[in-house]
Amino acid sequence: MLMKNIFGSKTLPFWLFTISAILILTISQLIQDGVFMDGMLYISVAKNLADGLGTFWEPHFSKTIMTVFREQPPLYFGLLASFFKIFGTSMYVERLFCFVCFALTLVYIHKIWRSLFFDDKLSIKNSWLPILFFATIPICFWSYAHHVEETVMALFATMSVYYLSEALFVKEKVIINIIIAGICIFLSSLTKGVQGLFPITGVVFFWAVSKQISFKKNIIYSILLVGTPFLIYALLILFNNHIYDVFKLYFENRLGKAFNSTVHNTTDNRFEIVIRLFTELIPMFILMLIIYLFQRKNVSKENEQKNNRIKIYWLLLIGFSGSLPLISTLEQRGFYLLTSLPLFAIAGAIAVSGRMKHLIEKINSSGNFLKYSRWGTLSIFLFSLVFTISKVGETKRDKELLSDIYSFGKFIPRGEIVSIPLEMWNDWNLQTYSVRYNYISLDGISGSKHKYLFIRKNLPKSLVPDSYEPYPIKTEYLDLYILKNKNQ
Repeated sequence: MLMKNIFGSKTLPFWLFTISAILILTISQLIQDGVFMDGMLYISVAKNLADGLGTFWEPHFSKTIMTVFREQPPLYFGLLASFFKIFGTSMYVERLFCFVCFALTLVYIHKIWRSLFFDDKLSIKNSWLPILFFATIPICFWSYAHHVEETVMALFATMSVYYLSEALFVKEKVIINIIIAGICIFLSSLTKGVQGLFPITGVVFFWAVSKQISFKKNIIYSILLVGTPFLIYALLILFNNHIYDVFKLYFENRLGKAFNSTVHNTTDNRFEIVIRLFTELIPMFILMLIIYLFQRKNVSKENEQKNNRIKIYWLLLIGFSGSLPLISTLEQRGFYLLTSLPLFAIAGAIAVSGRMKHLIEKINSSGNFLKYSRWGTLSIFLFSLVFTISKVGETKRDKELLSDIYSFGKFIPRGEIVSIPLEMWNDWNLQTYSVRYNYISLDGISGSKHKYLFIRKNLPKSLVPDSYEPYPIKTEYLDLYILKNKNQ
Protein backbone atom coordinates (compact mmCIF):
# COMPACT_ATOMS: atom_id res chain seq x y z
CA MET A 1 0.00 0.00 0.00
CA LEU A 2 2.86 2.36 0.88
CA MET A 3 4.61 1.67 -2.42
CA LYS A 4 1.37 2.34 -4.24
CA ASN A 5 1.01 5.69 -2.48
CA ILE A 6 4.58 6.72 -3.20
CA PHE A 7 4.85 5.42 -6.75
CA GLY A 8 1.44 6.46 -7.97
CA SER A 9 1.06 6.40 -11.73
CA LYS A 10 1.43 10.15 -12.15
CA THR A 11 4.43 10.53 -9.85
CA LEU A 12 6.38 7.52 -11.13
CA PRO A 13 8.36 9.57 -13.72
CA PHE A 14 9.35 12.06 -11.03
CA TRP A 15 10.54 9.27 -8.73
CA LEU A 16 12.55 7.70 -11.54
CA PHE A 17 14.17 11.04 -12.30
CA THR A 18 14.97 11.60 -8.60
CA ILE A 19 16.53 8.14 -8.21
CA SER A 20 18.54 8.73 -11.40
CA ALA A 21 19.89 11.98 -9.97
CA ILE A 22 20.88 10.18 -6.76
CA LEU A 23 22.67 7.44 -8.69
CA ILE A 24 24.64 9.85 -10.89
CA LEU A 25 25.45 12.52 -8.31
CA THR A 26 25.99 10.46 -5.15
CA ILE A 27 26.22 6.69 -5.60
CA SER A 28 28.55 6.79 -8.61
CA GLN A 29 30.98 8.89 -6.55
CA LEU A 30 30.50 6.97 -3.32
CA ILE A 31 31.56 3.60 -4.75
CA GLN A 32 34.87 4.89 -6.13
CA ASP A 33 38.16 4.68 -4.25
CA GLY A 34 39.75 7.79 -2.77
CA VAL A 35 38.38 9.90 0.07
CA PHE A 36 38.86 13.45 1.35
CA MET A 37 41.38 13.72 4.18
CA ASP A 38 38.88 14.26 7.03
CA GLY A 39 36.74 11.36 5.91
CA MET A 40 39.69 8.96 5.66
CA LEU A 41 40.90 10.10 9.09
CA TYR A 42 37.55 9.11 10.62
CA ILE A 43 37.46 5.84 8.70
CA SER A 44 40.98 5.01 9.91
CA VAL A 45 40.05 5.60 13.55
CA ALA A 46 36.93 3.43 13.17
CA LYS A 47 38.92 0.68 11.46
CA ASN A 48 41.43 0.70 14.33
CA LEU A 49 38.59 0.46 16.82
CA ALA A 50 37.20 -2.54 14.97
CA ASP A 51 40.68 -4.12 15.16
CA GLY A 52 40.78 -3.65 18.93
CA LEU A 53 43.07 -0.61 18.86
CA GLY A 54 41.68 1.97 21.27
CA THR A 55 38.30 1.98 23.00
CA PHE A 56 34.93 3.57 22.27
CA TRP A 57 35.65 6.53 24.57
CA GLU A 58 39.34 6.71 23.70
CA PRO A 59 39.79 5.79 20.02
CA HIS A 60 43.22 5.58 18.43
CA PHE A 61 44.67 6.86 15.15
CA SER A 62 48.37 5.91 14.93
CA LYS A 63 51.44 5.11 17.02
CA THR A 64 53.01 8.49 16.33
CA ILE A 65 50.15 10.99 16.29
CA MET A 66 46.76 11.14 18.01
CA THR A 67 47.45 7.92 19.87
CA VAL A 68 44.29 8.87 21.75
CA PHE A 69 41.96 10.55 19.25
CA ARG A 70 40.23 13.52 20.92
CA GLU A 71 39.23 15.48 17.83
CA GLN A 72 35.56 14.43 17.88
CA PRO A 73 33.08 12.57 20.11
CA PRO A 74 33.10 8.81 19.51
CA LEU A 75 29.70 7.73 18.14
CA TYR A 76 30.65 7.82 14.44
CA PHE A 77 33.66 5.60 15.09
CA GLY A 78 31.66 3.15 17.19
CA LEU A 79 28.96 2.77 14.53
CA LEU A 80 31.37 2.36 11.62
CA ALA A 81 33.54 -0.02 13.67
CA SER A 82 30.44 -2.19 14.15
CA PHE A 83 30.02 -2.34 10.37
CA PHE A 84 33.66 -3.41 9.99
CA LYS A 85 33.20 -6.13 12.60
CA ILE A 86 30.03 -7.46 10.93
CA PHE A 87 30.88 -7.12 7.23
CA GLY A 88 34.69 -7.15 7.14
CA THR A 89 37.22 -4.44 6.36
CA SER A 90 36.82 -3.99 2.61
CA MET A 91 36.64 -0.47 1.23
CA TYR A 92 33.06 -1.20 0.25
CA VAL A 93 32.04 -1.71 3.89
CA GLU A 94 32.63 1.93 4.73
CA ARG A 95 30.82 2.81 1.48
CA LEU A 96 27.89 0.67 2.60
CA PHE A 97 27.85 2.45 5.95
CA CYS A 98 27.74 5.86 4.27
CA PHE A 99 25.05 4.68 1.85
CA VAL A 100 22.90 3.43 4.74
CA CYS A 101 23.22 6.84 6.43
CA PHE A 102 22.26 8.55 3.16
CA ALA A 103 19.32 6.24 2.47
CA LEU A 104 17.97 6.58 6.02
CA THR A 105 18.24 10.37 5.80
CA LEU A 106 16.16 10.26 2.61
CA VAL A 107 13.64 8.00 4.36
CA TYR A 108 13.29 10.51 7.19
CA ILE A 109 12.95 13.40 4.75
CA HIS A 110 10.01 11.46 3.30
CA LYS A 111 8.64 10.81 6.79
CA ILE A 112 8.86 14.50 7.74
CA TRP A 113 7.04 15.37 4.53
CA ARG A 114 4.38 12.79 5.35
CA SER A 115 3.96 14.25 8.86
CA LEU A 116 3.69 17.81 7.62
CA PHE A 117 1.09 16.80 5.00
CA PHE A 118 -0.62 14.08 7.06
CA ASP A 119 -4.03 15.46 6.04
CA ASP A 120 -3.21 15.92 2.34
CA LYS A 121 -2.91 12.59 0.49
CA LEU A 122 -2.10 14.23 -2.85
CA SER A 123 0.84 16.18 -1.43
CA ILE A 124 2.22 13.11 0.38
CA LYS A 125 2.85 11.48 -3.01
CA ASN A 126 5.20 14.34 -3.86
CA SER A 127 7.79 13.47 -1.21
CA TRP A 128 10.16 12.90 -4.14
CA LEU A 129 10.42 16.71 -4.36
CA PRO A 130 12.32 17.44 -1.10
CA ILE A 131 14.43 14.34 -1.74
CA LEU A 132 15.38 15.68 -5.19
CA PHE A 133 16.12 19.12 -3.75
CA PHE A 134 18.39 17.60 -1.09
CA ALA A 135 20.15 15.21 -3.47
CA THR A 136 21.04 17.97 -5.95
CA ILE A 137 22.78 20.22 -3.39
CA PRO A 138 26.47 20.03 -4.40
CA ILE A 139 27.94 19.82 -0.90
CA CYS A 140 25.39 17.13 -0.10
CA PHE A 141 26.54 14.60 -2.69
CA TRP A 142 30.17 15.61 -2.10
CA SER A 143 29.83 14.92 1.65
CA TYR A 144 28.42 11.44 1.19
CA ALA A 145 31.08 10.60 -1.37
CA HIS A 146 33.78 11.59 1.13
CA HIS A 147 32.49 10.11 4.39
CA VAL A 148 32.51 13.21 6.60
CA GLU A 149 31.02 12.78 10.08
CA GLU A 150 28.19 15.16 9.24
CA THR A 151 26.59 12.32 7.26
CA VAL A 152 25.76 10.58 10.55
CA MET A 153 24.94 13.79 12.40
CA ALA A 154 22.55 14.80 9.60
CA LEU A 155 20.72 11.49 9.97
CA PHE A 156 20.13 11.89 13.71
CA ALA A 157 19.23 15.58 13.37
CA THR A 158 16.71 14.77 10.62
CA MET A 159 15.26 11.97 12.74
CA SER A 160 14.81 14.38 15.65
CA VAL A 161 12.90 16.83 13.45
CA TYR A 162 10.66 14.00 12.25
CA TYR A 163 9.68 13.03 15.80
CA LEU A 164 9.11 16.69 16.60
CA SER A 165 6.83 17.03 13.56
CA GLU A 166 4.89 13.99 14.71
CA ALA A 167 4.46 15.54 18.15
CA LEU A 168 3.74 19.13 17.12
CA PHE A 169 1.92 18.87 13.78
CA VAL A 170 0.30 15.41 13.86
CA LYS A 171 -0.06 15.60 17.68
CA GLU A 172 0.59 11.87 18.02
CA LYS A 173 2.07 10.57 21.30
CA VAL A 174 3.39 14.04 22.03
CA ILE A 175 5.48 13.31 25.12
CA ILE A 176 6.96 10.08 23.77
CA ASN A 177 7.86 11.64 20.43
CA ILE A 178 9.51 14.63 22.08
CA ILE A 179 11.58 12.31 24.27
CA ILE A 180 12.61 10.27 21.22
CA ALA A 181 13.53 13.53 19.46
CA GLY A 182 15.68 14.40 22.47
CA ILE A 183 17.42 11.02 22.29
CA CYS A 184 18.15 11.61 18.59
CA ILE A 185 19.59 15.03 19.47
CA PHE A 186 21.83 13.34 22.04
CA LEU A 187 23.04 10.90 19.35
CA SER A 188 23.61 13.79 16.94
CA SER A 189 25.75 15.65 19.48
CA LEU A 190 27.64 12.47 20.41
CA THR A 191 28.64 12.27 16.75
CA LYS A 192 30.32 15.66 16.38
CA GLY A 193 29.75 17.79 19.43
CA VAL A 194 27.64 20.78 20.38
CA GLN A 195 26.67 21.66 16.79
CA GLY A 196 24.52 18.52 16.81
CA LEU A 197 22.27 20.02 19.48
CA PHE A 198 20.60 22.57 17.20
CA PRO A 199 17.17 20.81 16.89
CA ILE A 200 16.53 21.59 20.59
CA THR A 201 15.11 24.86 19.22
CA GLY A 202 12.25 22.97 17.54
CA VAL A 203 9.52 23.46 20.16
CA VAL A 204 10.26 27.14 20.78
CA PHE A 205 10.21 27.91 17.07
CA PHE A 206 6.97 25.97 16.58
CA TRP A 207 5.30 28.02 19.32
CA ALA A 208 6.73 31.26 17.87
CA VAL A 209 5.51 30.73 14.30
CA SER A 210 2.22 28.91 14.90
CA LYS A 211 0.89 29.72 18.39
CA GLN A 212 -0.82 26.30 18.13
CA ILE A 213 0.38 25.37 21.60
CA SER A 214 0.12 27.45 24.73
CA PHE A 215 3.11 29.20 26.26
CA LYS A 216 2.89 26.77 29.18
CA LYS A 217 3.11 23.75 26.88
CA ASN A 218 5.95 25.44 25.01
CA ILE A 219 7.91 25.64 28.25
CA ILE A 220 7.08 22.07 29.32
CA TYR A 221 7.85 20.54 25.93
CA SER A 222 11.06 22.59 25.57
CA ILE A 223 12.29 21.49 28.99
CA LEU A 224 11.54 17.89 28.02
CA LEU A 225 13.31 18.23 24.65
CA VAL A 226 16.36 20.06 26.00
CA GLY A 227 16.49 18.02 29.20
CA THR A 228 16.56 14.60 27.54
CA PRO A 229 20.04 14.82 25.93
CA PHE A 230 21.50 16.64 28.93
CA LEU A 231 20.03 14.08 31.31
CA ILE A 232 21.65 11.29 29.29
CA TYR A 233 25.00 13.07 29.44
CA ALA A 234 24.61 13.62 33.18
CA LEU A 235 23.86 9.94 33.76
CA LEU A 236 26.84 8.87 31.64
CA ILE A 237 29.17 11.10 33.64
CA LEU A 238 27.56 10.13 36.97
CA PHE A 239 28.16 6.42 36.40
CA ASN A 240 31.55 6.80 34.72
CA ASN A 241 33.80 9.67 35.81
CA HIS A 242 36.21 8.82 33.02
CA ILE A 243 33.65 10.08 30.48
CA TYR A 244 33.81 13.52 32.12
CA ASP A 245 37.57 13.61 31.47
CA VAL A 246 36.98 12.53 27.86
CA PHE A 247 34.59 15.41 27.18
CA LYS A 248 36.73 17.88 29.12
CA LEU A 249 39.70 17.06 26.91
CA TYR A 250 37.52 17.24 23.79
CA PHE A 251 36.37 20.75 24.71
CA GLU A 252 39.91 21.86 25.48
CA ASN A 253 41.73 20.19 22.58
CA ARG A 254 39.24 20.59 19.77
CA LEU A 255 36.31 22.88 20.49
CA GLY A 256 38.33 25.42 22.40
CA LYS A 257 40.90 25.68 19.63
CA ALA A 258 38.18 26.24 17.05
CA PHE A 259 37.31 29.51 18.80
CA ASN A 260 40.62 30.56 20.37
CA SER A 261 43.27 29.41 17.92
CA THR A 262 44.11 30.36 14.35
CA VAL A 263 45.56 26.93 13.55
CA HIS A 264 42.28 25.53 12.23
CA ASN A 265 41.02 28.73 10.57
CA THR A 266 39.89 28.25 6.97
CA THR A 267 38.66 31.81 6.28
CA ASP A 268 39.08 35.38 7.44
CA ASN A 269 35.42 36.23 6.78
CA ARG A 270 32.94 35.02 9.39
CA PHE A 271 30.05 35.36 6.96
CA GLU A 272 31.59 33.12 4.33
CA ILE A 273 29.52 30.21 5.61
CA VAL A 274 26.32 32.22 5.03
CA ILE A 275 27.35 32.95 1.45
CA ARG A 276 28.23 29.27 1.02
CA LEU A 277 24.80 28.23 2.31
CA PHE A 278 22.97 30.25 -0.32
CA THR A 279 25.29 29.24 -3.15
CA GLU A 280 24.82 25.57 -2.26
CA LEU A 281 21.06 26.06 -2.52
CA ILE A 282 21.24 27.51 -6.04
CA PRO A 283 20.26 24.18 -7.74
CA MET A 284 17.20 24.03 -5.49
CA PHE A 285 16.28 27.63 -6.37
CA ILE A 286 16.61 26.79 -10.07
CA LEU A 287 14.29 23.79 -9.72
CA MET A 288 11.82 25.93 -7.80
CA LEU A 289 11.94 28.53 -10.59
CA ILE A 290 11.25 25.87 -13.22
CA ILE A 291 8.18 24.71 -11.30
CA TYR A 292 7.06 28.32 -10.94
CA LEU A 293 7.40 28.92 -14.69
CA PHE A 294 5.21 25.90 -15.42
CA GLN A 295 2.62 26.89 -12.82
CA ARG A 296 2.73 30.61 -12.04
CA LYS A 297 -0.57 30.83 -10.19
CA ASN A 298 -0.69 29.44 -6.66
CA VAL A 299 -3.99 27.57 -6.65
CA SER A 300 -3.77 26.50 -3.01
CA LYS A 301 -6.51 27.64 -0.68
CA GLU A 302 -5.73 30.51 1.68
CA ASN A 303 -5.84 28.26 4.75
CA GLU A 304 -3.51 25.79 3.05
CA GLN A 305 -1.07 28.57 2.16
CA LYS A 306 -1.09 29.76 5.79
CA ASN A 307 -0.35 26.27 7.08
CA ASN A 308 2.45 25.89 4.55
CA ARG A 309 4.00 29.18 5.66
CA ILE A 310 4.05 27.90 9.26
CA LYS A 311 5.81 24.73 8.15
CA ILE A 312 8.33 26.69 6.05
CA TYR A 313 9.14 29.20 8.80
CA TRP A 314 9.53 26.40 11.34
CA LEU A 315 11.92 24.42 9.17
CA LEU A 316 13.92 27.49 8.14
CA LEU A 317 14.36 28.64 11.72
CA ILE A 318 15.62 25.24 12.84
CA GLY A 319 17.83 25.05 9.76
CA PHE A 320 19.35 28.47 10.42
CA SER A 321 19.94 27.51 14.05
CA GLY A 322 22.10 24.68 12.71
CA SER A 323 24.03 26.78 10.20
CA LEU A 324 24.24 30.46 11.21
CA PRO A 325 26.05 29.78 14.54
CA LEU A 326 29.01 28.66 12.41
CA ILE A 327 29.85 32.36 11.94
CA SER A 328 31.14 32.32 15.54
CA THR A 329 34.34 30.62 14.38
CA LEU A 330 36.68 31.17 11.45
CA GLU A 331 36.98 27.41 10.94
CA GLN A 332 34.30 27.04 8.30
CA ARG A 333 33.84 24.25 5.78
CA GLY A 334 30.98 23.71 3.39
CA PHE A 335 30.20 20.22 4.65
CA TYR A 336 29.49 21.63 8.13
CA LEU A 337 26.18 22.76 6.60
CA LEU A 338 25.07 19.22 5.75
CA THR A 339 23.17 18.67 9.00
CA SER A 340 20.75 21.51 8.31
CA LEU A 341 20.37 21.03 4.55
CA PRO A 342 17.52 18.45 4.75
CA LEU A 343 15.40 21.12 6.46
CA PHE A 344 16.11 23.74 3.79
CA ALA A 345 15.30 21.17 1.10
CA ILE A 346 11.95 20.35 2.72
CA ALA A 347 11.14 24.04 3.23
CA GLY A 348 11.89 24.79 -0.42
CA ALA A 349 9.73 21.88 -1.56
CA ILE A 350 6.82 23.07 0.60
CA ALA A 351 7.11 26.54 -0.96
CA VAL A 352 6.23 25.09 -4.38
CA SER A 353 4.18 22.10 -3.21
CA GLY A 354 0.83 23.67 -4.15
CA ARG A 355 2.03 24.44 -7.65
CA MET A 356 3.56 20.99 -8.05
CA LYS A 357 0.41 19.29 -6.84
CA HIS A 358 -1.69 21.23 -9.32
CA LEU A 359 0.70 20.42 -12.18
CA ILE A 360 0.46 16.70 -11.45
CA GLU A 361 -3.31 16.87 -11.09
CA LYS A 362 -3.49 18.30 -14.61
CA ILE A 363 -1.66 15.31 -16.10
CA ASN A 364 -3.98 13.01 -18.00
CA SER A 365 -3.57 9.49 -16.58
CA SER A 366 -4.20 7.92 -19.95
CA GLY A 367 -2.58 10.59 -22.11
CA ASN A 368 0.54 10.44 -24.25
CA PHE A 369 2.47 12.87 -22.05
CA LEU A 370 2.46 10.51 -19.09
CA LYS A 371 3.30 7.51 -21.27
CA TYR A 372 6.25 9.22 -22.93
CA SER A 373 7.52 10.71 -19.66
CA ARG A 374 7.50 7.22 -18.10
CA TRP A 375 9.55 5.78 -20.94
CA GLY A 376 11.82 8.83 -20.98
CA THR A 377 12.58 8.76 -17.27
CA LEU A 378 12.94 4.97 -17.34
CA SER A 379 15.60 5.42 -20.03
CA ILE A 380 17.34 8.04 -17.86
CA PHE A 381 17.18 5.66 -14.89
CA LEU A 382 18.70 2.77 -16.89
CA PHE A 383 21.46 5.05 -18.16
CA SER A 384 22.23 6.26 -14.62
CA LEU A 385 22.30 2.67 -13.38
CA VAL A 386 24.76 1.60 -16.10
CA PHE A 387 26.83 4.75 -15.51
CA THR A 388 27.02 4.03 -11.77
CA ILE A 389 27.98 0.38 -12.26
CA SER A 390 30.71 1.47 -14.70
CA LYS A 391 32.36 3.41 -11.86
CA VAL A 392 32.99 0.31 -9.75
CA GLY A 393 36.73 -0.17 -9.35
CA GLU A 394 37.61 3.39 -10.39
CA THR A 395 39.43 5.96 -8.25
CA LYS A 396 38.09 9.49 -7.96
CA ARG A 397 41.14 11.01 -6.22
CA ASP A 398 44.70 10.21 -5.04
CA LYS A 399 45.02 7.39 -7.58
CA GLU A 400 48.83 7.34 -7.69
CA LEU A 401 49.19 7.57 -3.91
CA LEU A 402 46.69 4.76 -3.35
CA SER A 403 48.50 2.56 -5.85
CA ASP A 404 51.68 2.91 -3.80
CA ILE A 405 49.87 2.38 -0.48
CA TYR A 406 48.42 -0.90 -1.73
CA SER A 407 51.85 -2.01 -3.00
CA PHE A 408 53.58 -1.23 0.29
CA GLY A 409 50.95 -3.14 2.24
CA LYS A 410 52.06 -6.37 0.56
CA PHE A 411 55.44 -6.47 2.28
CA ILE A 412 55.66 -3.78 5.00
CA PRO A 413 54.33 -5.41 8.19
CA ARG A 414 51.18 -4.03 9.80
CA GLY A 415 51.98 -1.87 12.78
CA GLU A 416 55.29 -0.70 11.32
CA ILE A 417 56.50 2.87 11.91
CA VAL A 418 57.89 4.43 8.71
CA SER A 419 60.11 7.51 8.53
CA ILE A 420 59.21 10.52 6.40
CA PRO A 421 60.90 13.92 5.94
CA LEU A 422 59.59 16.71 8.15
CA GLU A 423 58.33 18.42 4.97
CA MET A 424 55.79 15.60 4.57
CA TRP A 425 54.52 15.58 8.14
CA ASN A 426 51.33 17.44 7.19
CA ASP A 427 50.59 15.20 4.22
CA TRP A 428 47.36 13.95 5.76
CA ASN A 429 46.33 11.97 2.73
CA LEU A 430 49.47 9.89 3.15
CA GLN A 431 49.02 9.66 6.91
CA THR A 432 45.40 8.52 6.78
CA TYR A 433 45.64 6.09 3.84
CA SER A 434 48.70 4.46 5.46
CA VAL A 435 46.78 3.83 8.67
CA ARG A 436 43.49 2.83 7.05
CA TYR A 437 44.83 0.19 4.69
CA ASN A 438 48.02 -1.04 6.36
CA TYR A 439 48.10 0.41 9.89
CA ILE A 440 51.44 2.00 9.07
CA SER A 441 52.28 4.96 11.32
CA LEU A 442 54.48 7.74 9.98
CA ASP A 443 57.24 9.53 11.88
CA GLY A 444 58.68 12.80 10.65
CA ILE A 445 59.49 14.59 13.89
CA SER A 446 61.23 12.23 16.34
CA GLY A 447 64.48 11.97 14.39
CA SER A 448 64.44 8.18 14.74
CA LYS A 449 65.57 6.07 11.81
CA HIS A 450 63.02 3.38 11.12
CA LYS A 451 63.51 0.46 8.77
CA TYR A 452 61.55 2.08 5.91
CA LEU A 453 61.29 5.66 4.65
CA PHE A 454 58.75 7.32 2.33
CA ILE A 455 59.54 10.43 0.32
CA ARG A 456 57.49 12.11 -2.39
CA LYS A 457 59.03 11.93 -5.83
CA ASN A 458 58.90 15.73 -6.20
CA LEU A 459 61.04 16.33 -3.11
CA PRO A 460 64.87 16.57 -3.26
CA LYS A 461 66.54 13.30 -2.40
CA SER A 462 69.00 15.22 -0.22
CA LEU A 463 66.30 14.92 2.45
CA VAL A 464 66.99 11.19 2.64
CA PRO A 465 69.72 10.32 5.20
CA ASP A 466 72.81 8.54 3.87
CA SER A 467 71.94 5.49 5.95
CA TYR A 468 69.06 4.66 3.56
CA GLU A 469 69.15 3.11 0.10
CA PRO A 470 66.38 2.86 -2.54
CA TYR A 471 64.08 -0.11 -2.24
CA PRO A 472 63.67 -1.89 -5.61
CA ILE A 473 59.98 -1.40 -6.27
CA LYS A 474 58.13 0.48 -8.99
CA THR A 475 56.07 3.34 -7.54
CA GLU A 476 54.02 6.27 -8.82
CA TYR A 477 53.78 8.89 -6.06
CA LEU A 478 56.35 7.94 -3.42
CA ASP A 479 59.89 6.63 -3.44
CA LEU A 480 60.59 3.92 -0.87
CA TYR A 481 63.92 3.60 0.95
CA ILE A 482 65.22 1.00 3.38
CA LEU A 483 67.99 1.20 5.94
CA LYS A 484 71.30 -0.15 4.67
CA ASN A 485 71.70 -1.63 8.13
CA LYS A 486 68.52 -1.72 10.23
CA ASN A 487 70.59 -1.54 13.41
CA GLN A 488 72.08 1.88 12.52
